[in-house]
Amino acid sequence: MFVISHVVALSNNNVIGVDNDLPWSLKTDLSHFKKYTTNKIIIMGRKTYESIGKPLPNRVNYVVSQTINEIEGAIVCNSTENAIESAKELCSKENLNEIVIIGGGYLFRDTLPITNKLIITRVDCNIDGDVFYPDIDLGNWKKLESIKFLKDADNDYDFEVITYEKIK
Repeated sequence: MFVISHVVALSNNNVIGVDNDLPWSLKTDLSHFKKYTTNKIIIMGRKTYESIGKPLPNRVNYVVSQTINEIEGAIVCNSTENAIESAKELCSKENLNEIVIIGGGYLFRDTLPITNKLIITRVDCNIDGDVFYPDIDLGNWKKLESIKFLKDADNDYDFEVITYEKIK
C-alpha cells in the first residue's frame, strides 16, 4: 500500500494561501517541508507550481494542469486522477512508498478521501486569504507526533507541526 500524504501549512481559519503565495514567512517550516519531501514524489496544482516558479529539486514533480502541456523537469497530467495513477506506477517501478500532495486547495480537497497521512503545520493566526484547506473530521485520524515552534526572527507566528495517520 502506498502512503498518500498532504503536507500543508494552514491558519486557525484554514487559510493556506493569498494572491498565489503563502500568507506568512516560516523559515523553519519551509526547512521541514524540504526535508520531508526530498527524494519523494510530489503532486501540485498549476497555481502552486506557478507560485513556486520551478520544479523542486531532488523530488519527482507532478503538476496537474489543463492549460500547461509541458514543463521541463516535471510530469504534467491533465487530471488529479491521472497524476495519482502515474505516481503510483512510478512508486512501484522505483520502489518508493509515498506520494506527497503539496497543494493547492482543490488538490487537497479532491485527494482527501484517498489520503492516509497528514503533515499539518498549524499556524497560530487568523488571516485573510483566498485559498483554504478543507475542513477535516480529525476523529478519523490518529495523532502520531506534534512539534511546537515559537515565533522568532525567522518565523512570523507560533506554529505546530502535527503528523496524523488515518484510522483504518
